[in-house]
Amino acid sequence: MKLLRLGHSMLRFESSKGKVIVVDPWIDGNPTCPGEWQGPSRWSDVDTVLITHGHFDHMMGLDKVCQASSKANIIACWELALELIFQGKQNVVPMNKGGSLELEGVRYSMVNAAHTSSFSDIEKKQTTFLGAAVGYVIEFEEGYRVYVAGDTGLTADMKFVVGEFFKPDLAILPIGSMVGLTPEQAVYAVEAIRPKMVMPYHDFSRPEDAPHPEEMAGFLKQFPLIAQTLGGVDTFVSLMKKVPEVDLHLVKYGDAIEL
Repeated sequence: MKLLRLGHSMLRFESSKGKVIVVDPWIDGNPTCPGEWQGPSRWSDVDTVLITHGHFDHMMGLDKVCQASSKANIIACWELALELIFQGKQNVVPMNKGGSLELEGVRYSMVNAAHTSSFSDIEKKQTTFLGAAVGYVIEFEEGYRVYVAGDTGLTADMKFVVGEFFKPDLAILPIGSMVGLTPEQAVYAVEAIRPKMVMPYHDFSRPEDAPHPEEMAGFLKQFPLIAQTLGGVDTFVSLMKKVPEVDLHLVKYGDAIEL
């Protein structure tokens, strides 16, 4: 099974039986999405899309994925899922926190996330609230479990629901500081969940280390406070030394790891 990181928070899983699962697609205009993955042909094999919440940097590539793969199921929390249905999206599967379902041999469980979910139309100066933000526990065909936290702060669910009930093999945790866990909080979450492996994500890079340096520089200019979070992964790596029993995997934009 392979995990490919395609941006600060966009992930692609390829299961051992050939199922392709994409989490939070943001493709065009994403300075952290490798250029070779911005063409529509790259998305024609997608079986399932998971959306954690409605913010632009987690779903602004959904149209491209749907156009390339008409078979793709879209899983989202109830209100966001209904909004997608109203927009004419096909194969939308509404879920809610605590729910689980199986599609083509892979089980998806929706868990709590401490965050918001909305979409803002800048031209209209209007924000539409889209229910709750969520995370997912994905159980693949052979039983391997991955917790994708989405954007979240610390929650008690990390220990009691994710850690003690689901017991994930891999936890993927945000370390974006401003909009989710700080590196210090992420390590605390690791101690609560006790996965076998952890991977940090939702961290931004300096322009020279991004797939699109000029776009990344523009993004940081547009959102200057995000520059304060750069280097958070180094802090996380340093603090993870106190949890040596959990394997730490750092995955750069465009890189893949075998699970």
